[in-house]
Amino acid sequence: MAGYVHAQKSLDVICQHKQNGDIIPLKIRLQDEDGEYQAYTVKAYRCTNLNKTINPQRQSVVTFECKITAFGREHVIGISYSFADGLWKVLGTRF
Repeated sequence: MAGYVHAQKSLDVICQHKQNGDIIPLKIRLQDEDGEYQAYTVKAYRCTNLNKTINPQRQSVVTFECKITAFGREHVIGISYSFADGLWKVLGTRF
């Protein structure tokens, strides 16, 4: 099993939607080079395009940098959520 992540159109994410509109990514599932899905718990995250709270009327996409542990090492993965189509997408990985 290698540390390469295939480009995929959408991403499986378990997240928490808070009362004030914030979104917290908790767990993500990526497909590896063998086509198998690997689940990762988000250890830390940072919203990269918002200041305080999420406002879907003003911003159609929210982006995050998430820290995950894979293959015994910590990695940062960029993900985004689109309010228009309700899809999570991978922006980039540093594996």
